[in-house]
Amino acid sequence: MKKIILLFTISLFMIGCGSDDSGDSNNCSKPSNLDVNNLTNTTATLSWSTNVNSSLYQVEYGTLGFSLGTGTTLTVPDTYADVTSLDPLTQYAFYTRVYCNDSNGYSNWTGPFSFVTLESNPYCDDPDNLSVELYPDSVTHEHIDLSWSNGEYGGSEIQYGLEGFAFGSGTTITISSNYPSSYRVDGLNPDTSYDFYIRNNCNESGYSTWVGPYTHSTLEPPSNPNCIDPTAFTSTGTGTDVNNSNYFDFTWSHPSTQNSWEVARIIAGSTFNASTANILATSFDSVRITYGSTSSGQAYDFYLRANCGGTNGYSDWVGPITVTAQ
Repeated sequence: MKKIILLFTISLFMIGCGSDDSGDSNNCSKPSNLDVNNLTNTTATLSWSTNVNSSLYQVEYGTLGFSLGTGTTLTVPDTYADVTSLDPLTQYAFYTRVYCNDSNGYSNWTGPFSFVTLESNPYCDDPDNLSVELYPDSVTHEHIDLSWSNGEYGGSEIQYGLEGFAFGSGTTITISSNYPSSYRVDGLNPDTSYDFYIRNNCNESGYSTWVGPYTHSTLEPPSNPNCIDPTAFTSTGTGTDVNNSNYFDFTWSHPSTQNSWEVARIIAGSTFNASTANILATSFDSVRITYGSTSSGQAYDFYLRANCGGTNGYSDWVGPITVTAQ
């Protein structure tokens, strides 16, 4: 009879150790009080509490509904974990467990605890005024120089692709300089439209929202890559100066290496032929062409090309600009 009572007591003790109130399958109590703090559009701090004296924890997280073993796992020394690179307005879940000792190993997992990331980041301002820089060579057949304002200390990221590309499938550039405000996107295709997006990097505060798309096109390839075409060829007026001479005024933009140009004039609507046109050579990128015998009311077409000298030759003719004589 005493043997039967002793065996019954041992059985009760084993049942109690194997199924405590935490639901663990071993003697290691699971973490509790799962929570999320410092939530932004791309980051979150996952936290929990435990009654085990430990300095080793594991966290596994993923989009809501993921299966344990398929998520992202972090091993951390504290009762919290900072996670990054999340997607905005997305529902996530996480599990956690504690390392008890060499005998018991890790506890069972606790979770899932779910949360939704924000649409924007309250701790990281968005960049502003994404556009193309206004220098003569800011846009060529192979690069586009972007500029923006309100950069952040941690730098920026640019994502780009062909116009209309699916966001997330483009090429991403990381800019690590402090408070960046411009960047040259190189290696582009000629005569092609691209979409550009940008966001700020606020380091431990995560990222701003993506701003964009901003759409811009590269230029057609030059016929002479050694002598780039002038750009922004513009008529700035026509009139009569103090000496009673009539004039046409023009200006244009150009790469810094150019210092010589030719301006050609023909009757408006005529077929352009450089060998028969009235041509003026100049070393200034803002030029006044005077005339005296030109008929008042006559319209003229003007063309421009760069003279890069020596074996570099000439650029293409750009134009026409049509101006009517006074």
